[in-house]
Amino acid sequence: MFHPGTQKLIGYWSSLADGRAPLRADFDVAEVSELMPRLFVLTRAERLTYRLAGEMLRDLYGRTVKGTGFLDGFSAPARPLAQRSALQSVREGAPVVLIAMGRTELAREVALEITVAPLLSPSGAPDRLVGLVQPTTPLARLAGQPLREIAIRMAVAPEPRPGQPRLRLAAVDGRRIA
Repeated sequence: MFHPGTQKLIGYWSSLADGRAPLRADFDVAEVSELMPRLFVLTRAERLTYRLAGEMLRDLYGRTVKGTGFLDGFSAPARPLAQRSALQSVREGAPVVLIAMGRTELAREVALEITVAPLLSPSGAPDRLVGLVQPTTPLARLAGQPLREIAIRMAVAPEPRPGQPRLRLAAVDGRRIA
């Protein structure tokens, strides 16, 4: 069971999907306006880059993330799983949720659900990913310190499409185990 914010994004994305990833023009952020501070959009150009990012991401990282690499926020061991998960989301045309732990320089931690889901360009190519960083423990634990890195515990697909197997990517401390 995911956090209600994660469920809201996945539910809205799924309502637009109709058997495939939705067109990005059909994704109306006003429909999930309460999630806006935690939402982001990635472009798939040369690498996964933040095109748009809500204020909470700036507060979490202690800097603006627009124009920076999505994978840069993850610990070195977690980056391959984060990249594979985003690419799997695009390939399968379905959301993926990363169950993660954000850590500060002083080892303060906050649990996170990071969702990515593909959006299609007018030509039908998956060129963007909409995402959400949803804290699942109180941000007060960070005591105002920015995140230094994010470690991934596992990556899961919330709902497989009919006739398709469930995505199974799992990691412990950023090391892929399944």
